[in-house]
Amino acid sequence: MLLMLLAAAPAAAWHAPAQSIDARLAAKFKEATEAQRAGKFEEAAVAYGEVVRLRPDIPEVYVNYGLVRYEQKHFADAVKLFEKALAMNSSLDAAHLFLGISYYSLNRLDEAQKALERAVSLSPGDARARMWLGVGLMGAGKHMEAAQHLDMAAQLAPDDLDVLYHRGRVHLKLSQESYGRMFKVDPKSARVHQVLAQSFEESGREADAIAEYELAIKLAPTSPGIREALGSLYWKTADLDKAEELFLKELELDPHNTLAMYKLGSIRVERGKPEQGLPLLESAVKQNPAEIDAYYYLGKAQGLLGQPETAIVNLQKVAAGKPSGQLVESAYYQLSQVYRKAGRLAEARTAIEEFQKLKAERERQQEDKREELKKRTAN
Repeated sequence: MLLMLLAAAPAAAWHAPAQSIDARLAAKFKEATEAQRAGKFEEAAVAYGEVVRLRPDIPEVYVNYGLVRYEQKHFADAVKLFEKALAMNSSLDAAHLFLGISYYSLNRLDEAQKALERAVSLSPGDARARMWLGVGLMGAGKHMEAAQHLDMAAQLAPDDLDVLYHRGRVHLKLSQESYGRMFKVDPKSARVHQVLAQSFEESGREADAIAEYELAIKLAPTSPGIREALGSLYWKTADLDKAEELFLKELELDPHNTLAMYKLGSIRVERGKPEQGLPLLESAVKQNPAEIDAYYYLGKAQGLLGQPETAIVNLQKVAAGKPSGQLVESAYYQLSQVYRKAGRLAEARTAIEEFQKLKAERERQQEDKREELKKRTAN
């Protein structure tokens, strides 16, 4: 996981004139760095030990040597080597970073925080340094501060899996702390029941989630958002009568709830009332253009109402976006129908072919999952 920052180009860190380096020293330095690159850490450690014995005044060599000891999980030795390097040159950001990580590995959390803060101050745009500072702060129970650095790391490296993992962990911790505090403050409040409902819903306990949402509504009948959440659960389970009733009530309480708006519009489109769904869907995407799922139902409504050109534009947005579930697949099917009605037969064929391709791929993945489940069950 950790990069050997200096081992990749160790010679560049050595500025002593070639004529001042005796043959043995040069040979040992080469031996050490080549072993380090090859992952032969014991050989590298022995060779670096000889290098620093012959020439103890090059801080970058101590950093490389420290990295080797770190990879060997000899963290106490690594700490001594990084500290030696920093005593000679305190501006070596890599030494501060790996010193902090080594301290963290030894559970010396206060020292880790100081070293990692120094690494971040020297290289504020280094996502790895930000991440490790966040990890160190999280280890010390400073979750709010940790979240700030991990959020920044995610901005700097949005696709780094380690950053995303630790960022998710710290926000989960913050959520748990917030919810725990809620239970202490007022265990019978509507918000507590709402949180319980969400947790039940996420774990697939839909009946328990419904019961908790209904308790929350009873305790806070004018609180916005709860009916939309319960309506969305019914919408997801295809109980459209209850979902429609809840979305209507939600919009009375909060006319700008675009989720309730678009889902109510989708129900009316699916029930063969596109003329009723259309204004709701138009308003939803106008207020929240990022709600990609809504464009599918908007396009479908427009297609049913004889507005093929606008329908095509909106369905293409779905096909190019990342909506939930199988909506991309469905969007291509709807596009094929709208193209056909508009007399654009070649485009209709292309759309239906894409629909069939996506459907076949989804079915193949489902079959693979079934086969994997069978193997696990058999074992």
